Amino acid sequence: MRVVEAVTTIPDRRAWARCGLVYGIFLICALPLGLMTGLLRPGVSQAPAATIIIGSLVALVHPAFVEELIFRVVLLPRNPASMRRARLAAIAVLALALYVASHPLNAILFRPDARAVFESPAYLAVVTLLGLACTAAYWLSRSIWPPVAIHWLTVMLWLWLLGGQALLSGTIART
Repeated sequence: MRVVEAVTTIPDRRAWARCGLVYGIFLICALPLGLMTGLLRPGVSQAPAATIIIGSLVALVHPAFVEELIFRVVLLPRNPASMRRARLAAIAVLALALYVASHPLNAILFRPDARAVFESPAYLAVVTLLGLACTAAYWLSRSIWPPVAIHWLTVMLWLWLLGGQALLSGTIART
């Protein structure tokens, strides 16, 4: 039931605005960290348009939708006010830890060529910040859609405008 409600709830403008504020805070924290560590390297990807379009559509499904479904909708309560703060904090920390740990595990199992990136402290720090932002957006909106939008937009910016695609393909030195 929780999954159906999270997927069918369309946030109103006020919820989207709050989630936009959360995303802005995420960017204020993540951009300097990424730039200082070399994880983020501004520049437009030289990938063909078809690669960008297909890659963007694929990323909308995974990681954005699938990860938000698992690590927010399935693992977290939809209404944070429905439980005591200590229990809520414990669940949120566990869900965040699993989310962060899933990235190097994903690299080990499916993208061994990307392990150096997915296991780097800078990458994991940005992933942690993204997980916090997506959790806040989920709780503010009670919908999967703002966290999916935040997650997808972040991946798209990193891959196509901030050097992620080149970093993953090994065409630039890894951090």
